[in-house]
Amino acid sequence: MFHINYLPLIALPSVFIGAFVMLLNDIPTSIWIQNLIAAKLFVFLSFLMAKKTKSVPNTRAKNYFKIIAIYVLLGLTFVDAGIEGVHRWISLGPISLYASSILLPFLLILLGALVAKNQWWLSYIIVVNTAILLVLQPDASAVTAFVLSSCILLLYNVNRIRFVLLFLPLTLIIISWIQLDRLSPVPYVEDILFMAKGLGLGWFIIAFISLLILIIPFLFSPPEKRKLTSISLGLYFITTIITTFFRNFPVILMGYGISPIIGYFIAINWFIFHKRA
Repeated sequence: MFHINYLPLIALPSVFIGAFVMLLNDIPTSIWIQNLIAAKLFVFLSFLMAKKTKSVPNTRAKNYFKIIAIYVLLGLTFVDAGIEGVHRWISLGPISLYASSILLPFLLILLGALVAKNQWWLSYIIVVNTAILLVLQPDASAVTAFVLSSCILLLYNVNRIRFVLLFLPLTLIIISWIQLDRLSPVPYVEDILFMAKGLGLGWFIIAFISLLILIIPFLFSPPEKRKLTSISLGLYFITTIITTFFRNFPVILMGYGISPIIGYFIAINWFIFHKRA
C-alpha cells in the first residue's frame, strides 16, 4: 500500500520531465537544474515534516496574522520594478519569486479554515480584495484560478444574497482577461508543454498526464474533515494548468521556476497532515 507520507513524490515526474525536455532542447543546465534541486529539497523537507507527531494549533489570531502577511507580500510585488508594467514578482537579490504561485495555495487553506468556522463575510472580503490585487498585477491566470477555487469555498453555507455577491469576483475574471499583459513567452517557462510536443506527441501526452497526476489527491481522495478545501486546491491547480493553453502563463512544476514548486508543496503537505488526522 502506498504510504501517505510518500505522497510528495508525485511532484517529481512533472519536474523531471520538464528538466529532460529542457535538456533535449539545449536549455542551459543552470536553468533546469534549479527545478530539480528545489523539488528534491522540498521532498526531503516533506519527509521530515511527516515525522513530526505534534503540531502547533492554529488560533484565530495566528490565521489573521498569516493572511495579513500574505497581503503584505502581494503588495510588495508592486514595489518591485516589474517587467513592462507587470508586477508579479518579489526580488530577493538575484532570485525573483512568482509571489502568487506561492501565496495563493496557502491563502486558500486559510480561507477554508475561515469558512469552516462560519466566517463567510470575512472570507468574501478577502477573496474580493485579493482578486483585485491580482487584476492590478495583472495576472489573468492567477485571478481565474484563485476566484474559481475560492468560490467553491464560498458556496458553503450560501444563501440567495451571498450567491448573488459571488458574481463580483467572477466579474473580475472577465476584467483580467480583457487587460492581458503583453509579455512575450519564455519557451522553457510558459511553452514547456509545446516544447515537449515538439519532441513527439508521446512526449506531450506523458507530460500532460504528469501534470494531471498532481491534482488527483485533492479531488479524488480529500481529507474527510477538509473536503471543501482540498477540492478547492485541486481546482486551483488544474485551472492554472488549463490557462496555459490560452495565454502565456507558467506551467507549474514542469516549466522553469521554483515558486510553483513551493506553492504545490505547501498544498500537498497540508493534504498529508489532514489526511493523517
